[in-house]
Amino acid sequence: MTTRKSLRKSRTSADASSDVLVEVAYAFGSHCGTGFTDAVAFADIGGQYLVHPVGRHVSFRHIGSGETSYVIESAQVQLVTACAISRNRSLVAVAERCASRPLSQITLYNLRVTSASPERQPTRTLQDLGLVGIVGALGFSADAESSLLVLASRAPELMLAVVDWRKNHVVGRCKLLDQVDRVALSPLEDGVVSASGSSSLRLWTLPDEKAAEDGGEGGSPLAAEGADEVDLPEDELVALPQPLGLAEASSMFTDHAWIDPADGSLVACTEEGPVHIILAKTGAEPDLLRTIAMPFIPSGEVPRSVCCFPGGFVLGGDSATLSLWEQQNLDPDDEIIDPQVAARALEHIRTAVVAPSQHAGAAVCCVDVVCPGEDHSDRIAIGLSDRSIGHMKLATLRRGGDSFEETQCELLSGGFHPGPIASIDLAVQRPIVASVCRQESAVRIWNYVAKRCELRWAFQGEDPTCVAVHPLGYLLAVGFMDKLRVMQVLVEELKPFREITARGIRQLRFSNGGHLLAVAQGKLVLVFSVRTMAKVATLRGHSQLVCSMCFAWDDRALTTCGEDGSIVEWNTYTWSKANEFLADRSAGGEARALAAGVAGQACVAVVEGSKSLVRFYKDCEPMPEEEMELPETVSLNSLIQFEGSGSAVFGASTTGSLWVRSETDTKMEAKDHGLHCGPCLDIRIASDGRTAISAGEDGTIFVLRLSGLSFEEHGRGPANSDVVMINRGEIQHREEEIQQLAAEAASLKVQIVEDSARMQTECIQRVAEARKQDQDEIRNLRTKIETLQQQATAQERESLRQMKAMEAAHVHSADQLESKYDSKILSEADRFRSMQAELRRLAELLIHHREESQRRVEAQRSRQQEELRNRIGDKDTEVKKLKELIAFSQHRFDTMLDQEAMEHNLERDEFVRKSEADLEQQKLVEYKLKKEQDTMLRGLDMMEKDRERAAKEQLETNSIVRNLTEEVEKLQKEVNAMKQERRDREATLRDKELEIGAFKVKVNTLKKFKHVLDFRLREVTLSLEPKDATITDLGSKLKELEEEFERQLDVHKQMEANLRDQDEQIKEKSVECSKLREVIKQQHREICQFTEDLRDLATNEQDVRKWPRGIRAIHRKHVKPERLSRDVGGPAMQELGRQIKVTEKKASTLASRTKSSEEDCKSDIRQRVDENFELIHELDKLRKDRKELNSAVKNLELKVQALEKRQASVATPAKAIRDSGQGLEDTASANMTALAEGATGSTDRLQGVFGPGATSQASPVPILSHDGSLGRLRKAGLAHRSPEERRQMQQLLAAADLRNQQVQMQRLEQKLLQDQLSSLMASRGQTTDVAPVAAGAGHAAVRMAAATAAT
Repeated sequence: MTTRKSLRKSRTSADASSDVLVEVAYAFGSHCGTGFTDAVAFADIGGQYLVHPVGRHVSFRHIGSGETSYVIESAQVQLVTACAISRNRSLVAVAERCASRPLSQITLYNLRVTSASPERQPTRTLQDLGLVGIVGALGFSADAESSLLVLASRAPELMLAVVDWRKNHVVGRCKLLDQVDRVALSPLEDGVVSASGSSSLRLWTLPDEKAAEDGGEGGSPLAAEGADEVDLPEDELVALPQPLGLAEASSMFTDHAWIDPADGSLVACTEEGPVHIILAKTGAEPDLLRTIAMPFIPSGEVPRSVCCFPGGFVLGGDSATLSLWEQQNLDPDDEIIDPQVAARALEHIRTAVVAPSQHAGAAVCCVDVVCPGEDHSDRIAIGLSDRSIGHMKLATLRRGGDSFEETQCELLSGGFHPGPIASIDLAVQRPIVASVCRQESAVRIWNYVAKRCELRWAFQGEDPTCVAVHPLGYLLAVGFMDKLRVMQVLVEELKPFREITARGIRQLRFSNGGHLLAVAQGKLVLVFSVRTMAKVATLRGHSQLVCSMCFAWDDRALTTCGEDGSIVEWNTYTWSKANEFLADRSAGGEARALAAGVAGQACVAVVEGSKSLVRFYKDCEPMPEEEMELPETVSLNSLIQFEGSGSAVFGASTTGSLWVRSETDTKMEAKDHGLHCGPCLDIRIASDGRTAISAGEDGTIFVLRLSGLSFEEHGRGPANSDVVMINRGEIQHREEEIQQLAAEAASLKVQIVEDSARMQTECIQRVAEARKQDQDEIRNLRTKIETLQQQATAQERESLRQMKAMEAAHVHSADQLESKYDSKILSEADRFRSMQAELRRLAELLIHHREESQRRVEAQRSRQQEELRNRIGDKDTEVKKLKELIAFSQHRFDTMLDQEAMEHNLERDEFVRKSEADLEQQKLVEYKLKKEQDTMLRGLDMMEKDRERAAKEQLETNSIVRNLTEEVEKLQKEVNAMKQERRDREATLRDKELEIGAFKVKVNTLKKFKHVLDFRLREVTLSLEPKDATITDLGSKLKELEEEFERQLDVHKQMEANLRDQDEQIKEKSVECSKLREVIKQQHREICQFTEDLRDLATNEQDVRKWPRGIRAIHRKHVKPERLSRDVGGPAMQELGRQIKVTEKKASTLASRTKSSEEDCKSDIRQRVDENFELIHELDKLRKDRKELNSAVKNLELKVQALEKRQASVATPAKAIRDSGQGLEDTASANMTALAEGATGSTDRLQGVFGPGATSQASPVPILSHDGSLGRLRKAGLAHRSPEERRQMQQLLAAADLRNQQVQMQRLEQKLLQDQLSSLMASRGQTTDVAPVAAGAGHAAVRMAAATAAT
């Protein structure tokens, strides 16, 4: 990448060879509504400067003073494609398209202007962007230095890149599938990159820093030689998945922005209307936090743009509508706020229309908000789709409720044209410019000294084509396709003056003296008298349409030019031809513009084929030595020849630049000054040679400051005088208003003197009356205080008596409940001890039976082990045979796979050859198509020449032009169809490549199938081996799972306790917040009431003499005594204030004492009632526990009896098994082995559970019961339970848990015995494959045991 501090050279040195200097003074226009995402922004943190691109330049404008400056762009810049401003408003980046290589560059400007550098100069220019192409979107990082710059390019090189512009290397890049309009970096500085376009919203993260360091110290270069052939570097951005909840919805995104303060969430606007809030952080999948279905309440507009500011965001929608959303009910002291909470806290504040009615149909395409940190200083800058720019305070938008209201913003220069400017003209005596725009169907009057649009007139349903303004500036002529309309330019409006019917008007010109008006109508030129608006002459002398005309500086001649290049000079006295030049029709040239100078000089801009020429004439005679040929891609749309102290020719070129040729240019060369982003359509120069006006297809009007052309010799440049027109009736009306206001002012002065004297006397009387009333009120207050003190004393005595009575009743009821509770506890303890003894007896009996059954199993195992060894030897031989068979099958399978892969490779090679042949054929077809296209283009040129020759021979050329245009469109459609066919063939090639990929996937699938078969074989081999180790591992894992479950249970209980504490804290905070809101509301109501009282007094009371009485009433109602001044009234007022304070203090003390005593009584009553409820609840729980224990004991006894019966029946099936044949004995041996192992494990588990001391006494450790009764007992134990009783309750609960565990182990033993017995009975009828059946039975027994233990 090539980096330069400044590629711009000084304009003074660049134009040293020319006496004509051109610089931009002002510009009317912007890039809003042209797909520009950041077409306007604030250039400083205080919100005083606006920065926005206009044409090829960047404008910096002060909002208050209107002072404007423009940065000097390079001559190579053709178009500004994107713009972005840093977060701290210190840098602005401008993406530009250049005329020569490099085709794209990015220039960064420092916005912090200092005394050392008063002008904004480029900080750095990034060139040779390589694979990036033409940049369409830009965005800075949020760090203090704004070191990273993310950029996205337009088609065809769709690319997203993150560049460290200070270190000059690429941080990350990736290819895009669709064009994006907005790119941004997360303000969290976690490396998340966002990009949104019309079809998608995508998120990426920057590559790992280690991977970037491996690529070299300087990172990967931004571009290199042959960049078009280099693949993507390894530092490719990592794509994040679509946000959860948003992937299913197919939305068209219009804009997005990251929320401020940074929490990792962003706001995304959609074409369908809803606004999504998405959380995107590094290391986590994006998530949809909230969807706002109707962001514009209640209008329901579609959001087009969004801008976030601290605590909220602003949405811009259709119909010039803004919607404000801010976070509400958040604690400002919280440093870290959950993004989910912050998203839910966003509430709609207001929706308003912010533009005047004439801009109501425009959409808000870009929004910027700046927050300096001061109160009521936040500002909003908006860009409308009709190119207008406005600004307003954020407080203005906040005012009002939820209603849909209209709030006017201040528009820069009164708005701009929304589309191409058809024609402009400049007045001589006034600094005004008139312009018309067909897209707007309106004419505007601009004052280039005041820098604003003064007047605007919209033509409803009409299409203006041209405009001319009178030299004095008080008349305006507007041409239409069917008429000519003349209007008067008044102070505040345009007034229609005369309307003339005339068809096909293409151009209008006032004479320099203002007495004549020339109208170009087809091949004719009509001349009207401005004084009478009567037609003076009709000039016929052209065989083609008149394309341009110009009056001589002394109005003695009118020069006209036709489209064929013919020139006629008309004498304005006789209206006859003074001179004439007939162009050669065989040359096939087309004239575009004409400029006339002094002494019969003239110049014409002509296009002949691919050549663009400027030819000079003297009295309509060509001057070949002066002829100039312009560059191949440049032609002129308008020409002006100026003669002053210096002579020069100005032209408006199709490349958007101002073409200037000075008389001092000896090399016959001209200078280009880039202005517009598109063709420059018209140009005008003021009579003094100091100001030039240009208009372009981009809707921009440039006011240019010229030097070197001041008019000194001929005295043609009169001083500007402000000539205006106004109605005589308006003048008389204004004079009457002035007289009436003077009379009213005199009468008001007399009335004020009288009212002041009267109010002084009334004030003295009312002060005396007020003192007397205050003394009466003091006496009444003293009597009231004494009465309140007596009442408070009586109430206090009665409350004390009631408290004592309630306390005695509570103590009595507590004693009764405590005695009942003690008796029930004792009875339950006795019952528990008896049940515990019975449980120990049953456990001993169960252990005895288990030992006896184990001895029997061991004896049977010893007898069958020898037989099992013999069987294992036979099985080993069978296993070897199976392994040999498996090896043979594997070898055969590998051979088949190799053969199939070889065939697939041959088929793939054949397919690749066919694809290459098809590709070559496609390239041949493409070559033929290009050749045919070139042939068609050459044929098109021939047809254009035929059209010109036919146009010279026929009278009506309009129909022929339309026919040729239709034929061109048909040819273009054919070319498009051929291009579509080419794309279809390319799609066919892509499909074939996908088929090749599918074949590769099939090969991979076969290989995976082979690995699966190998894995299955290993599993079969392992299943034939003994399962002792597996059983042991399962038992150990089961124990570990039980321990982990207990730990997780403890953690869960702790978390529940923490959650309960947090819920209590949240409730307390909510109560405090509600109290504070009530206090604030009460204060607000008092203020509002005071304001309303004052407003009622001022509006409803017409008699001013009654105002002191109303003011006194308001004083008694709202003003508190302690707020009165100490000096008013002297010592008497001070004593009055002191007595009032003492009285109020006594009353407040008495009220607080009474309230505190009442609260203490109520809290004590509530506490005692709660204690009674808890005691009653504990009694109910104890009754339920006793019933459950009784039922459990009965169930245990029944289960023990059933176990004894089943244990006795085990001997008979075992004897029958010993009497069976050899195969049956093998099966029984395997089953009994599994039975013994399972029984052994179960016995160990029971011993581990009960232990030698478990049957004698219960564990002292308290264990929670299933219904949480221990937790309730702990809560209930207040002051009525002794330590001995607590210990007994703990032992009771521990014993209950032991009983539950014993019951579970008994169930496990029963299920094991049942499974073993069923497997033995099933093995009697089988004589073959005994070993696999036995293994299966063992597996089933183990799985059943593991499942039961886990349960």
